Amino acid sequence: MDQLWKIYYQEMPEFIKVLIQTPSLQRLKDIGMNCGVEYTNFSFFQNIIPYSRYEHSIGVSLIVYHFTHDKKQTVAGLLHDIATPVFAHTIDFYHQDHLKQESTEFDTKKIIEQDQLLVSLLKEYDLIIEEVCNYHLYPLCDNDSPQLSADRLEYTLGNMYSYGFCTLKEIQNIFNDLKVNDLQNEIIFKHEEIAHFFTKKMLQCSHVYVMDEDRYAMEYLSYLIKKGIKKNVVSERDFYLKEKEFIDMLKKDQEIKKLWKNYQKLNKVEHGKNTDYFCVKVFVKKRYIDVYVENKGIISTINQHINKEIQQFLQLDFNYFMYGKSE
Repeated sequence: MDQLWKIYYQEMPEFIKVLIQTPSLQRLKDIGMNCGVEYTNFSFFQNIIPYSRYEHSIGVSLIVYHFTHDKKQTVAGLLHDIATPVFAHTIDFYHQDHLKQESTEFDTKKIIEQDQLLVSLLKEYDLIIEEVCNYHLYPLCDNDSPQLSADRLEYTLGNMYSYGFCTLKEIQNIFNDLKVNDLQNEIIFKHEEIAHFFTKKMLQCSHVYVMDEDRYAMEYLSYLIKKGIKKNVVSERDFYLKEKEFIDMLKKDQEIKKLWKNYQKLNKVEHGKNTDYFCVKVFVKKRYIDVYVENKGIISTINQHINKEIQQFLQLDFNYFMYGKSE
């Protein structure tokens, strides 16, 4: 995935190279972008390029630096996922925040303060923790959905590549067409045809985020974690370990070890009620981006085909039971 970094910015700035060596950022190498679903046997997730929060965080920082050359905003972008727990947004399911998916950001300042090397480096770079622990302060890093920000841009391009929806050349063409609208401090497209291409590919990713396999796996894994908490096998403070360490702790309990093995074997989701399996309804946040095209407006207002596809996505109905199987 580091091939994308050179698209965002040809040479990584030295201060980013130094900061990514800190323990808190190194931990993110073991936190996947697919929220634990990659541990299952669902065919789609078996065939993707591995993509970590570490790679995503560096990508966001390089995008911000590309457009701003501002160290404060760049570091805020770099650190925005530093408090991501094991299995990422699956922990939002644990906290019953999966429709907003915001609970994983609550401990950012705390995680930064606990990393003594990171704190000392921030001081060395004349950066105050309060200036870099909340990337929502900087619209280019993160703005209101469905606008395009550095965070949404990076995980969308990263997933396009990871899922095999786009080549590196196509991603380069997309990135080359971007600029910043200074009035709104928003990343926008120069040309409608490239904005159209990006939106089509973005919607492919959006459908992956809400597919039955994804939603079911996250709910199942959340259930497994809750059981681990209840049995005192793990605690909430263990959410900030590496995923492999957390999994090893879960597997010390024989019942949970069996549930984990069943989770790994999942390869099919059926609709309907079935008391022989873990059976649930799963509602989830629908992520999408409605990009702005220079001198034309929002893509959904200038392209009716795209507007129809976005509306169809937003109207997806998840009001049905599912159960997972291994065959």
